[in-house]
Amino acid sequence: MAETITPTNPAQLRDAILWALGDKVALEIIGHGSKRAYGHDVRADHVLDLSKLTGILFYQPEELVISAHAGTPLAEITALLAQKHQQFQFEPGDFPLLLGGGDDDAAVAGDGPLGTLGGLVATNISGPRRLKSGAARDHVLGFEAVSGRGEDFKSGGRVMKNVTGFDLSKLMAGSFGTLGVMHTLTLKAMPVPEQTRTVIVPCDDVVLAVQAMSAAMGSENEVSGAAWVPTSMLAVISPDTVSLDDARTATAIIVLRVEGPEQSVDWRAAALCRLLADVGTASVVRAAPSLGMWQAIADVKPLQGQGGVLWRLSVPPASGGGVVGALRHIDDGADIMLDWAGGLVWAQFAGGDASRDVERARKIRKIAVEVGGQAWLVRASSQLRREIPVFQPLSPEINRINRKISENFDPHGLLNPGRMAPEREPDVLNATQLVGV
Repeated sequence: MAETITPTNPAQLRDAILWALGDKVALEIIGHGSKRAYGHDVRADHVLDLSKLTGILFYQPEELVISAHAGTPLAEITALLAQKHQQFQFEPGDFPLLLGGGDDDAAVAGDGPLGTLGGLVATNISGPRRLKSGAARDHVLGFEAVSGRGEDFKSGGRVMKNVTGFDLSKLMAGSFGTLGVMHTLTLKAMPVPEQTRTVIVPCDDVVLAVQAMSAAMGSENEVSGAAWVPTSMLAVISPDTVSLDDARTATAIIVLRVEGPEQSVDWRAAALCRLLADVGTASVVRAAPSLGMWQAIADVKPLQGQGGVLWRLSVPPASGGGVVGALRHIDDGADIMLDWAGGLVWAQFAGGDASRDVERARKIRKIAVEVGGQAWLVRASSQLRREIPVFQPLSPEINRINRKISENFDPHGLLNPGRMAPEREPDVLNATQLVGV
């Protein structure tokens, strides 16, 4: 059984990595473990647990900046920001999507909501406002970390203009702890919008829905969220909207969000209703129900805890409708929802048949690549994650660049080895086969 090392300060963290380096011992990096099953199983001798490396170091509401240790619960940080009517603009959602994934439930059951600040940045998770405000990596002002060489390094500072040279924050965000262990993070906060309104438009045709979302995003109405959700998921997302007659009779709805001063959001919501009148009869959801609806979309709540195999496809927004049609052709029973105006496709399929799951993975990746997108396997059993790449296979050229970066930061492969790639290069979906598909 792997031994757990639990540092409580950056010096202890550095000592732990130096020890691992001296003994050539691999480490699995975790916080609360809420994202432990996102990726491949880590081949490590010991666990480096950052859950005790906590504490908010400073918060300056007037400067819109907050800094904390990586193991600080995100719920604690968001609660503090809320006291000053501030938030992270990239809208991180809860991430219990891994629950219900089969034999991995025990690994993540019981974890606190949202996980830690370090886990959020390391996985670069962003919610519906991503299409307007950018990803988590775009809001990191600076960080401090220890590399796989046991060396301290940092990037950025407390303000955006402090970033000089190569912005390592962009590199570390989404690296899943494979390049270095971040122990201190400084992020930008933003004021909570004064009011929120959500425009709901019944629309069964996903291609038409994507066109409507594109028109809304291109209008002067400053839309900060655009999603397409089957009404079978409506009660899960927002029970308060189930009573809307038009939404009830449709099989799917478009949801559009506007934020800002009350008079402005009311005017813009009405303008969106007029803009999309040819698509369907629009309704406007106000205040609290609207906020709950978008939190549920950020959490991908309709697809939580249902088991099955969950895929996340990032595609050009205009291609979203065609991608949904192609996924339906693979399995017309799939549960699918769109976010980011069609640019983010969540698709859940029934799992359990290994050969079918592998063949379906090939088809899903082909669909994504053909439109210039990528596909990630978010939730699946350990067996399936050993069989196929969880993350989009990259071209040989990009792989060579990635290897050089990894060799510079972690030459002995001590940090989360195997997290980004399966133990063996699978025959069914390697990068060379995907080139030119």
